Amino acid sequence: MAGVVSKQPVKETTFPLQAEEPGTEGKQPDVKTDAYDLADTDLTVWYEDPSYEDFFEYAARQYFEQTGVKAAFKCQDTLDYIGMIYDNTMQGEDFPDVYLLNGDELEEAYLYGLAMENEDGGSYEGASQKSVKASTYEDKMIGYPLSYDANVFVYQNGYFENQPESLQAIIDYSNENEPGENVEYLLEWDVNDAFYDFPFVGNSVTFEKTAPETMNVAYDEDLYQKDLEYFETILGSFSLDINSVSMDSILEHFKSGKTLCAFVNTDSLQKLDDISYSVMEIPALNEELPSIGCASTDMFVVNDFSKNTDQAADFADFVTVRLTDRLHDMSGHYSVFLSQTADDAEKTAYQAYEDAVLLPDSQDAKDFWVGLKEKIAEYF
Repeated sequence: MAGVVSKQPVKETTFPLQAEEPGTEGKQPDVKTDAYDLADTDLTVWYEDPSYEDFFEYAARQYFEQTGVKAAFKCQDTLDYIGMIYDNTMQGEDFPDVYLLNGDELEEAYLYGLAMENEDGGSYEGASQKSVKASTYEDKMIGYPLSYDANVFVYQNGYFENQPESLQAIIDYSNENEPGENVEYLLEWDVNDAFYDFPFVGNSVTFEKTAPETMNVAYDEDLYQKDLEYFETILGSFSLDINSVSMDSILEHFKSGKTLCAFVNTDSLQKLDDISYSVMEIPALNEELPSIGCASTDMFVVNDFSKNTDQAADFADFVTVRLTDRLHDMSGHYSVFLSQTADDAEKTAYQAYEDAVLLPDSQDAKDFWVGLKEKIAEYF
């Protein structure tokens, strides 16, 4: 378990617009700026998460400036992202040359024939080993890993004197030290999202890939039962409202001081930059039961049906390897490459990712997550 990190408020990073010089009103914009907008599209790139929009706009223009190749990004809002890519590709109309994909969908994309092997795997020798693993299917590196998301634990500096060693230690401390009048929640997490429920049972679960499209979930039954029994006993210490809790509400409660501790994801840390808090990996449940978080990986995948696979591969490599220093500031996502100037919060997030269990990429994995969500809901 990584050490505690104290996070102090930081100044907001802004990207000021260049001031318009007197007498230039109505004149044509800079040629370099216009060239990208006027150029024909060479590569079409799809993604689902709108939080990447500013970064992808920047990446496309940077790549065009250096290569003359225009990549146009399209954010898709659909319930069946892979299905939409497949259908459009088979129809031969408006399909992506490259697309951003979460690692737990890699098997499906590969089996659909929509994923070309990444032959530039050497570019990621300095990246997180977990990201390379997430981007690999059947011993072949497929994806171009961009960012990760992992479970971390945040807590208020003003209440706890020392780093909490376990959830039980937090409960014991709160019984002896009355929280302030403003405090409403000792600990919050989004109980409706299995991603945040997993740390309570992660120590007893193993994902075993037995064959393509087949995943076996192996349980240490004794440990699993101890996890669930402990989970049931501690719920009385946490006033959780399963009908209203969400990551947005948790972050708001934490920022206002209503919540003392929370399970959050690393993507959320940027939203806490204006307050003082501490961040660490998820603590143990108690002295006997460790906790294990889970993590996901966003990666680019080159469509094997693209007519421009070489350009598409070069672009994916460029965005994920060459622009790592701009990713977090412009999107809130941490790069799979640890920054050379990484602060302690990023180092903790990175280590949490390395220590986590990856969301499995088997198509049948959804049964496990649905089952976990249903099991946790039984206790509320």
